[in-house]
Amino acid sequence: MDPTQPIATPIPPASHLSYHDGDLTVRSSDKKDFKVHKIVMALASPVFRDMQSLNHATSSTPPQLPIVDISESSKTFDAVLRLIYPVPPPSLTSLNLVADILIIADKYLMTSVLRQLEDHLLSRSFEKLDALRAHCFAKRYSFPRLLKATMKEVICIDITKIHPAALPKEVNVLTLQDWHKYKIFKEIRFRKITKLFDAFAMTMSSTSQCACVRQQTRQRLNDLIGEPDSEWADEYDSSDNEVFENIQCFVWEEFFKLCRENLKKDLKANVLDDFSLRMEADDLCDCRGIDDEFLRDSSKQMVKLKLDLDALPWSYEEEYAKFQTKNPKSSWHTSLAIQGW
Repeated sequence: MDPTQPIATPIPPASHLSYHDGDLTVRSSDKKDFKVHKIVMALASPVFRDMQSLNHATSSTPPQLPIVDISESSKTFDAVLRLIYPVPPPSLTSLNLVADILIIADKYLMTSVLRQLEDHLLSRSFEKLDALRAHCFAKRYSFPRLLKATMKEVICIDITKIHPAALPKEVNVLTLQDWHKYKIFKEIRFRKITKLFDAFAMTMSSTSQCACVRQQTRQRLNDLIGEPDSEWADEYDSSDNEVFENIQCFVWEEFFKLCRENLKKDLKANVLDDFSLRMEADDLCDCRGIDDEFLRDSSKQMVKLKLDLDALPWSYEEEYAKFQTKNPKSSWHTSLAIQGW
C-alpha cells in the first residue's frame, strides 16, 4: 500500500433503521434521529398522519425536513419501525421490549403493529408469571385471542403465593372482579370435569364384568328382597330395575377420586395419563376383574374421555354473566368441590 495515499475511513453501519431518502426525522429520547417516510408513517399511524397535516396547514415558511421529537428510546422505536417497514422483524425475546412497543403502538394507534405483537405472543409458550404478564397485555390492549390462550395458566395461579417483587408491573390492569371471575371459572371447569368422570365411570361399570360390580349388584338385590312387603322375587335380576344403574366399579371410583384430589392441587395436571394414580387406585381396591385393562389401558378406553376433557374451555363468560343476574340463595357458598384451593 502506498503510504502517501490517505486511508479510507469505513462508514459504520447504522445502529438503527433509517433511510437517506426519508422526508421526516423522528428524534428519540436518547437523541438519535430516524429518517423515515411520511407516507409510510401516515399509513401506519393516524396520529402521525394528523401531525403532518397540521404541520402543512400552519407552516408559512419554505418546507424543511420536519423533526418530530418522541419520548421513547431509540431501541424501542427502531423495533417499531421494523414492524412497519418490509424488513426483517426485530428480536422480541424480551417481554420488557414487547411491553415498550405495545405502549408506543397504542399511543400512536398503530393497529397493524398491535396485531403483529398479538400474533407473536400467541406463538410463544409461557411460564406462569410470563403468562400472567401476557394476559395483562391482552386485557390492556384488547387482544381476545391472547386473553383466551393465557386463561389456562392465569386461573390456576394462586396470586397470594407470589412474591410482590415478582408480580408483573402491568398486573394492576386486572381488577378484583377479574380475579373473582377467574376463581369461578376454575370452579365451573372442575365441576364439568367431575361430571365427565362420573359419566365415564358409570359407563365402564355398566359394561364391566368385574367382581366388585357383581358383588354390589347381588348385595343390592338381597337388600331389596329383604325389605318388608318386598315385591321382589327370586326370579328378578339386576336388569329389571333402574336402581342398579348407579353401581360403580370400586377401582374406577377410587381412580377418579384420586384424579379429583390431584386436580384440586393443579387443575392443569394430566391425571388421566398418570400411571401412579392407576396403581394407587388398584392397590386400594380389591377387584381383580379389570386389573389388566385398567392398569395398561390396553384398549384405549379413555381416548374419548381425554378428548372431552381437552375440549373443555377455560373461560366461562356466559355462565358468569348469568350468575351476575341472579340473586344468590340464602344458603349459597363457594362449592365444597374447591375447598382448600
